[in-house]
Amino acid sequence: MSPFFGLLLGVLLLVPAIVIAIPVHEMGHAAAAYFLGDRSVRYYGYLSPDPRRFLEPIGVIAVVVALVGWGRRVPVQSNRINTTRQRVLFELGGPAANLIVAIGLGFLLRALVRAGLPYSFDVGPGLVLAAIYVIVFLNLSIFAFQLLPIPGLDGWNIIEALFRSRNPRFFYDVSLRRREIWAGAVIVLIAFQFLARVNILWYVMAPFYEPASLISIGRCDGYAIPNLTALFPCLL
Repeated sequence: MSPFFGLLLGVLLLVPAIVIAIPVHEMGHAAAAYFLGDRSVRYYGYLSPDPRRFLEPIGVIAVVVALVGWGRRVPVQSNRINTTRQRVLFELGGPAANLIVAIGLGFLLRALVRAGLPYSFDVGPGLVLAAIYVIVFLNLSIFAFQLLPIPGLDGWNIIEALFRSRNPRFFYDVSLRRREIWAGAVIVLIAFQFLARVNILWYVMAPFYEPASLISIGRCDGYAIPNLTALFPCLL
């Protein structure tokens, strides 16, 4: 397989994964909000699987470039989702949805492999199972990435929900400097990648990604787009 064709195939396999994993994450937030009492998410169509409502251009580009991503955040009514418990459950809804889909499709993938169906990233019938694996991988990746304690991600929002009342000024200052924090994080990632040949995401995502991958597909594995990027958050 030529380098160009390998790159093209790696990107194309991400397309169905993006169309599923990002909407699943945001619909998980919407479902959590709905069951917590905010019916507006249904009225405004956030329980609909239409990917156009959830896909965000920079978040999609991030998937292709770094194999992590995000979508358009589901708005909720603050008077409905206002207690600490409600806010935490709402933030956990997105990662939980990704994890459930990853485990369900992971079990399906293992069953199909045991049944003798081909599984290969080469051109042929095995690409069907490979496409299922990429969907599993991206759901696991978004699940683990969103749990990181970085402003704007679900992990940070959970921390803020738990501790904002104790130090509101700190969290206010962080929210004002979100762009600077993200710019600094990207610079650190690039610096380590090019100077030390280390992808920090592999290590910071591993505590979430690795056990979820073991449950889903029975092993910890990642994904690579030849000549572009790779993500293997496994420390085994």
